Amino acid sequence: MTVDELRQVLSERIGRPVELLLSREGESVIELSDLYQPSPAGFGGRLCLRDGTAMTWELWLEDGDNWNFHTAPLAE
Repeated sequence: MTVDELRQVLSERIGRPVELLLSREGESVIELSDLYQPSPAGFGGRLCLRDGTAMTWELWLEDGDNWNFHTAPLAE
């Protein structure tokens, strides 16, 4: 999966278009490994929706088969 494909998947999960993906620290994302966190294992970071809304997000493997997903408004 590419970063652009992940952006599309996140757009579908949120139900609104994701414009930009950033790391947890707010850095530009070049590859998926920039979003990976080994413990607890999963992916996450920050994102900006097309309407300018900033959010944090987490995507982790729940039981070996299902991915769990969570977003929250970005607290500045």
